[in-house]
Amino acid sequence: MSKHHSHADEFLLSTPLLLNPQNTMNELLHEEEEGLANASLPFNESHRNEQLMSNDTSSPSHKKYSPIIFLRFCQRRTIEHFNNISLSELSGSLGDLGTFIPLTVALARERKIALAPALFWAGVSNIITGYSWDVPMCVQPMKSISAVALTDTNSGSGNNVGLNAQSVTTAGILAGGTVLILGGTNLIEIVNWIVPLTVVCGLQIGVGIRLAAKGMTDIQELPWGGGYDCIGMGLACALLSMFWLRDNEDQKDKKEQEQAKVESQRNTTNDVLVVTGTNSAASSASDEDLFQENDNVEMGKVPSNSHQLETAASTHPRHSVSTTAHTNDTFDFTASSAPTSSSRYQQTLSNYLRQVWTRACCCLNPFPKTPHPVGIYLFLIGCIFAAVTLATAGPDSGYDLPLYFFGAPVAINAMKDVTAMDWWNGFLQGALPQLPLTTLNSVISVCCLAHTLYPDKRDPALEQKDRTDAVITRKEVSISVGLMNLLLVPLGSMPNCHGAGGLAGQHRFGARTGTSVVILGLGKVFLAVFLGGSALTLLDALPIAVLSIMIVIAGLELVSTGVKVLFECVQKEKEKTMKQQGNECVNEKAVLQKNVTVAMVTAAVIIAFKMAHYGALSGWVVHMIYGDGFCNLVIWIKKKKAARR
Repeated sequence: MSKHHSHADEFLLSTPLLLNPQNTMNELLHEEEEGLANASLPFNESHRNEQLMSNDTSSPSHKKYSPIIFLRFCQRRTIEHFNNISLSELSGSLGDLGTFIPLTVALARERKIALAPALFWAGVSNIITGYSWDVPMCVQPMKSISAVALTDTNSGSGNNVGLNAQSVTTAGILAGGTVLILGGTNLIEIVNWIVPLTVVCGLQIGVGIRLAAKGMTDIQELPWGGGYDCIGMGLACALLSMFWLRDNEDQKDKKEQEQAKVESQRNTTNDVLVVTGTNSAASSASDEDLFQENDNVEMGKVPSNSHQLETAASTHPRHSVSTTAHTNDTFDFTASSAPTSSSRYQQTLSNYLRQVWTRACCCLNPFPKTPHPVGIYLFLIGCIFAAVTLATAGPDSGYDLPLYFFGAPVAINAMKDVTAMDWWNGFLQGALPQLPLTTLNSVISVCCLAHTLYPDKRDPALEQKDRTDAVITRKEVSISVGLMNLLLVPLGSMPNCHGAGGLAGQHRFGARTGTSVVILGLGKVFLAVFLGGSALTLLDALPIAVLSIMIVIAGLELVSTGVKVLFECVQKEKEKTMKQQGNECVNEKAVLQKNVTVAMVTAAVIIAFKMAHYGALSGWVVHMIYGDGFCNLVIWIKKKKAARR
């Protein structure tokens, strides 16, 4: 059993409903003893310092479900989240709003979901996700189900094209149940074995380009001027985002120079300590000389004045200056006088104004000590313009004004009017097209993305097996998506999943831990509980230009990550070929050409047909014929036959 288990394993341990049978009784007892001791440590340190005890099955089995373990787990994770709070985490928590808000508002407008329950349960899912994993795993609407639901032109009839509210509910339940079965039975690993990593890279590139193109298209549909939400505002936000997100090489060099300076200061401090020890020995010797001089004075031998001054100066160098001053009878009253109260006040005021100016203009600092919280900047811009829009809105503006608190339930019975036809439409038009996208993008691709973005959080035991889900396993994500939809969709939640685009966006905006999604979840819960009746008005007032720029940034981050993983595939394949064949000369250009062709075909089909499973199937065919897929299959079959013999 591995000593490096994730927060999800511990969360499964602490809940009877989410039981993980792979963990033993002694892990639970050890968690109970060491949970509070490691509460102040970061995630990596606290978990990688845990020592699992030997197996002992003699203890009562009911302790396995002790609520004390669960409470201590929540306490420790809460302390970790509190210690991780920063502007970067707050900025990163807003990274996937560009995708979440437009889809949620569109579904609420068409009466396909109830907004307050959808926000509330999405926030609860965010909080549970942030406590289970220590990465910014987003919670987003299922895009295929949302797209089909928004194309419903004749809801209520038997020949409708799309999904009504009841069919959206059944589609989410069926999709979640299927993904839960794939994860619980480990069939998701078979899907991952069939789909090569180059196809996953193509998925990330294709989905990322589609996200960026969607944001640009939304901005293109806006007018050039005449209001706050226009193309000009989108261009301004794009230029500012490029300034805030740029990788400053000079800043990196300065940090390296500062680190070198600190190291040199440490070395200097050690040298000073050595010199101080030498000086102390010298001072003791000079003290002996003074004692000898005192003996000489008692014996009648009076030393000269010059000798006395030299001895005093060498023994007490700090007093030598004052002694000289007294000898020459000169005093500098200007230097020794204290500053007046007026000068102190002016200096304090100038320092205060300088700090205020620095804080107010921090977004214009070209060389910040820490990265700019771009998500906060863009969200504040959107909130300012939304407040101006609502404050100046007239009676014919279409906004539901005035705003009012409460008034909307956060949990409803979404299964109330469901019929057999809703189950059939939900499966055929909703769950069936959503399953390939969920398994490929929301499970396989997101695990590979987390594995790439957070190498310091990988499980060494899984990393040694050359797996691409050493940070969050595919089984954990599948179970999370399944339970999230099976349990919460009947209570009014929209069909949700985890997406690679949302993770890439949150990471690009500064999120590095699960604290960011906890903050986002608390914000959604607050909005649903206190402003549930006016949540649609508030979200609808946010400028499309700002949200579209956030979508573009998230899409481009996903594209760059896919390209990075694609080049890593070339290096891994080179090492694998050298290990198997023993050839030192490997044609890297040929390997790169094969991988790029597979990935680009996958991405191109996704962009052209707007279907992720079409792209994955096309990329798999290219991999089998043009790439090394067929050769690898033959080698695998020969190994299996040899093993049977």
